[in-house]
Amino acid sequence: MKRAEYEAKATAFRALLNEIASRPQNEQDWPDFPDWLSVPGTSTCTTPTCVVFGQPFRVTLHENADGIFRGMCGQCGNPITPVPDLED
Repeated sequence: MKRAEYEAKATAFRALLNEIASRPQNEQDWPDFPDWLSVPGTSTCTTPTCVVFGQPFRVTLHENADGIFRGMCGQCGNPITPVPDLED
């Protein structure tokens, strides 16, 4: 996906998430998982003592309302910073 295309979709999706979050909890109807905006990405553990340190893994990144992708290493449990794979 092109970066500009993703950013346009992400802006609209973040607005939707924020609008849903502003409703009373019993009225929050979140999108189903298959409808959640996502992009392919790469995650790499940066913990030197981890058995998968420095090994990139292909992942699917799901949009958050604040636009920050988050993740954790599946081996050591430390936070990682996933990077979306977008075309310029």
